[in-house]
Parts: sequence; structure tokens; C-alpha cells
Amino acid sequence: MLRRVSRLFLASPLLLLAVACNGKATREQCVEMLDKYVDMTMADDPTLADLPAAEARAAREMKKALRKAEPGYARVEGQCEAEISKREYRCAMKAPNPETWQACID
Repeated sequence: MLRRVSRLFLASPLLLLAVACNGKATREQCVEMLDKYVDMTMADDPTLADLPAAEARAAREMKKALRKAEPGYARVEGQCEAEISKREYRCAMKAPNPETWQACID
């Protein structure tokens, strides 16, 4: 009996660590992950190519704010919190482009 209890105590921290590492993404992680995707998809926006750097940055931020205000954005953010694992989050945050990002969560 004592042996089973001691095994349980040894396994508990490992189980908690596994759950913490591979549980669901947090709201903050979802925001960070979705921001990265929006940034990557706007990086090659041809309408911003001829603007000076400061103006392009301001236009990019304005477009980003407009996207975040769309009704679908809140739905996607909620879906992220409900469905995306921390493993998928870590993969998406390492993704170099939108296609790789999408492959992380498909």
C-alpha cells in the first residue's frame, strides 16, 4: 500500500507537468498566435510596398485592428481557446510562414 502511494506522489508531478505542457492554449497564447498569423499574412501586402516604412507600419497596424474587429475574429479566438493545444501553439509560434502556421493547427 505504501509503495502504491509513493508511486502516486512521484507520478503526480510528472502528470501535472505533462498536462501543463500539452493542455489547451491560454487566451493570451491564442491572441499571440493569431497576431502572428495576421502579421505574416500582411507582411507581403502589395498595397504597402511603396509606402515609407513608418507609414507602412501605421497602415499595417490599422489593417490589423480592422481584422481584429471583424465578427469572425472573436469566433476564431474562442475556438482557439477551446481546441488548440499548447503543442499546436508552440508549433505555430515557430512557423516561418502562414502555410506552415496553418499546418500546425490542421
